[in-house]
Amino acid sequence: MNRPHFPVLFGTSGLAPRFIHTVFGDRYVPCQLDRVEDVAEYRPGGFHPVNIGDEFADGHYKILHKLGFGGSSTVWLARDQRCIGMRRYGKLVVVKALRADISSVNYPDLVVARLLQQSQPSNSLRIIDGPNGSHEFLVSALAGPSVRAMLDFPERRRLRADLARKIAAQAACVLGHIHCAGFVHGDFTTSNLLFQLLSDHATEWSDHEVYEYFGVPVTDTVRTCNGEPVGPHAPSQLIEAIDHSMFMETHLLQEDIMAIDFGQAYAILDPPKDYRPNAMLSYMSPEAFFELRAGPEADVWALGCAIFEIRAGFPLFDYFFPSSTEILTHIVTTLGRLPNPWWDAFKNQAQFDEDGLPKKNTNLVVSSIRDQLCSLGTSDEILTSNERMLFEVSEMRMDGKEVDLLVDLLGKMMRYRPEDRIEIREVVNHAWFKFSW
Repeated sequence: MNRPHFPVLFGTSGLAPRFIHTVFGDRYVPCQLDRVEDVAEYRPGGFHPVNIGDEFADGHYKILHKLGFGGSSTVWLARDQRCIGMRRYGKLVVVKALRADISSVNYPDLVVARLLQQSQPSNSLRIIDGPNGSHEFLVSALAGPSVRAMLDFPERRRLRADLARKIAAQAACVLGHIHCAGFVHGDFTTSNLLFQLLSDHATEWSDHEVYEYFGVPVTDTVRTCNGEPVGPHAPSQLIEAIDHSMFMETHLLQEDIMAIDFGQAYAILDPPKDYRPNAMLSYMSPEAFFELRAGPEADVWALGCAIFEIRAGFPLFDYFFPSSTEILTHIVTTLGRLPNPWWDAFKNQAQFDEDGLPKKNTNLVVSSIRDQLCSLGTSDEILTSNERMLFEVSEMRMDGKEVDLLVDLLGKMMRYRPEDRIEIREVVNHAWFKFSW
């Protein structure tokens, strides 16, 4: 099953009593579809039952299709019917329906969404009462695939050089706004940066065009194991989520991005006492690995990883099935020896000498950021004519001056000690973003 690239994400079933999950988990016949949520999560405190054609907020929004789901929510494609008249059909939007047990607490997505609501009218919150409790519905702009998905699908590719710098600059500015608002993002990766859609294309499709492009929703009737009525807590049918590869068409995309998923976010001045970093391993900073802490400086480290990936077309630190030790080993072969006491705690220390260089009897190879940037263009995939709108032509090497600037920027963002890294305002003003040749 493909990992969804729409707003969704962290599991929270632990917030609900276990006995409720047991009762509801044994009640339903297993669903035959792939991209669907666990029907047992439709219970008091859990998901709100949603069906195609449902309207909410006094008829303002109408549900058209399923976009995705996660531990905390289901995510839907909907139409903003208030726009009918100004627009022929009304704008398409994303509706994230949060579980009731999350809606009653200061869940990070909600805290940040409430903040965004004050400055971005396109982000709105609605309270919906249902059989499983009161749910917060987050309404936001419909967006396209993640940057990571675009780079990986169908083969690994690089964005056009000027576009990569533009997207990277936008990512830096977004993180700057988050920090200025007093928040740490906590999971700033290319998977959480989405391409925006062209406003005169997909966001204004008619219902017929939506179903012609994505297909009619595929459903499976919800049934109980003993044949009793399903009751009010669950929907009458489960709906399979849209295949997100459908959003990969380059003619639908703007050359602009937006950030999503604030499930790991927290206020800088009021960090949770029990906070533990839970980001993608290949984006985690050394202090997150060794000290289980992640402040604004860890966001800067993650942004450095994202900037490299946006420009190079592949992750700076990546393994197919990464572990903490594998990622840290990759970090050391790229950036050098860890400072003490982290070096002493590093499990793969025996494979390196005291200077942090791989020993001769290992298969480890030093590959600096400069080495990796200078190798770009030596093994590119051949692009189709449509792909050349967004992607770098084959065998295009990086200019030496740009390499120097990017190595300087990333070197300052990815210093081992968090207090030694540059702050986001210095990142935003760096000369690499303005490079042209």
